Amino acid sequence: MAVPAASPRLIADPRGHFFGPMAHAYACGAQMAVGNEAPWNIVFGSCSCCGVAEKREMLRESWGVHDPAEWRSTLEGLLDERSSDQGATLVMEIRWQTAQWYRQPIDPATWQAAVGDWCRRNGQSDIHGPLIETVERILRYEARLAADGVLPYGAVIRDMIAYDFGRAVNFARWGVHAEYTDPATAESSILHAGAQSRRFYSSWAHLSAGYILGRCLRFDEDEFGPFYTGPVAAHHALMQDPQSPWLNLPFQM
Repeated sequence: MAVPAASPRLIADPRGHFFGPMAHAYACGAQMAVGNEAPWNIVFGSCSCCGVAEKREMLRESWGVHDPAEWRSTLEGLLDERSSDQGATLVMEIRWQTAQWYRQPIDPATWQAAVGDWCRRNGQSDIHGPLIETVERILRYEARLAADGVLPYGAVIRDMIAYDFGRAVNFARWGVHAEYTDPATAESSILHAGAQSRRFYSSWAHLSAGYILGRCLRFDEDEFGPFYTGPVAAHHALMQDPQSPWLNLPFQM
């Protein structure tokens, strides 16, 4: 059983954005900002905690980014419509398409059978096993997210590309901290992340569930450890704090 994360603190910089599309865009990356104890609403906040050298070292070690060109290329990848987890995206799309065909939600056995049919039709039998494992992982995380009050019981997550868009907001911010870009350029990319988020999701809760699933599929390894409990705690903070942008900004601007 995972140890619940301590209640995180929502931080806003008084000089930052609180209303309008720019605030909405920043709020699309608020889960990571809350987890990092950073202001959610500004590029350079009152609690920026490290200098240029430290931020560049972080980008090298965690992202393989060494210069402005690599920073820009990585950010563009986070903002496009190709998810960083293609296997998960594929099986979730198969579930959605199958549910559309049946005109109702499908059960796990039907989802797994649909994945098998897709593999046979496309000559991809070699990836059938890994895709079924991904289906099983998604089902476990959805069940746990429902138990922890993130998803309604019986609900499913449509897409996990929110993980890319949420990271894009913060990655753009880090580019300014590392002096790989300027604030205006970073905010333009952050605004794009907000627009992309609205294209794929219909509410803050849906965006949040997609972000949590993407992060867990990449890092948590089915342990329901800090990579799970941290963003879940951030989700509840953002859904409950009276000052939260998720409670004060409409998702569809």
